[in-house]
Amino acid sequence: MSGKAIVLVIDDEEGMRDFLAFALQTEGYQVLTAAGGQEALRLMERDNIDAILTDLKMPGMDGIELLRRIREYDRNAIVVIMTAYASLQSALEAMKYGAYDYLIKPFDDIDTVMNAVARAVERRRLAQRNARLLEDLERANQQLSQMYENAQHEAVELRQSYEELKALDELEGQFMTRTFRALLESLTHVKGRLALLTSERIGPLSDEQKRELHFTEQRADELIRLVNDVLCLQESETERVRLAMHPVSLAAVVEQACHQIQPKADEKAITVDWDLPEGLPLILGDEARLQQAVMHLLDNAVKFSPPFGRVNVSLQQEGNQVRLIVSDQGEGIPAEKIQHLFDYLHRADSSRQRAAGLGLGLAVVKRIVDAHGGAIEVASRAGRGMAITLILPSAVPDD
Repeated sequence: MSGKAIVLVIDDEEGMRDFLAFALQTEGYQVLTAAGGQEALRLMERDNIDAILTDLKMPGMDGIELLRRIREYDRNAIVVIMTAYASLQSALEAMKYGAYDYLIKPFDDIDTVMNAVARAVERRRLAQRNARLLEDLERANQQLSQMYENAQHEAVELRQSYEELKALDELEGQFMTRTFRALLESLTHVKGRLALLTSERIGPLSDEQKRELHFTEQRADELIRLVNDVLCLQESETERVRLAMHPVSLAAVVEQACHQIQPKADEKAITVDWDLPEGLPLILGDEARLQQAVMHLLDNAVKFSPPFGRVNVSLQQEGNQVRLIVSDQGEGIPAEKIQHLFDYLHRADSSRQRAAGLGLGLAVVKRIVDAHGGAIEVASRAGRGMAITLILPSAVPDD
């Protein structure tokens, strides 16, 4: 045991006190003795007692009353009652009041007494350790409670900060959307003015002026497409994609896009073949946005096809869906990179980085298709070209 355990022996018989004190000291205990209850209580106030041996029958304060007083002073006190055979019933009653054990006098074997004391001391030490552990646990619980309260407070502050940042982000998104719309409106006016000049209705133009105006119109068209793309991405980020939904012929949209891409394909001697069956169901969509998406698909296919290559465009009906398939004979991309193909500003590889553009096209396609409740499939292998399929729901589902 760590340090000498203190045992208090209480008995009105001096001989019994001396006998027990000698025996306990021989076993290494520090022993205090008291002839009665009042003296015992004073010793308890002075020393930290590990175990108490007390006689049950004493003049003045008997063992039961002393036990009650001891328990009032120290509810964890370990008390062993000593009694004669005739007082066995009283000893059992004392056990009900919190006595730890009892011994029958006279003692037949001193080892029985030593074992009882050893158990009592061990019980006291265990109780003290348990009390310390309980205090540590209570302190830990208090710390955890404080940490929980602090975490709740921080969570509220974080939530408030998040809401403030979200509000600022929404304001920023609204500002950017308004800015791009204003820019688009200005560019549209510029394009109109250029068209008026090109028409020569306000005066004839020289060949050089016509070439410069044509070049300027091309750049204005590029800027309008770019602003439309950025505006689409901005609206998708703020979940405010504006769509003018009505029944649309996807075949008409695709045919118009094929005609528009033809001059660019001719520059590389690329053949654009399209297969647009009649009688396809209409789809519910925004015609301008769908035109934007299809043009990006065709532009992407022509851009990455080799000279004298071929781009195939086809429409198919499959149940209550219409599928647009655009395939090219370009280098394609590895299968592991397909999942990033529609990421914002994504470039598939270094060879594609050499092509002009900001890498917005396929990202815009993805946002537009998502806004229409559609899906996209990609089939590609490095060196084998790529096929992109847009899947859009028809305006009137088949029964």
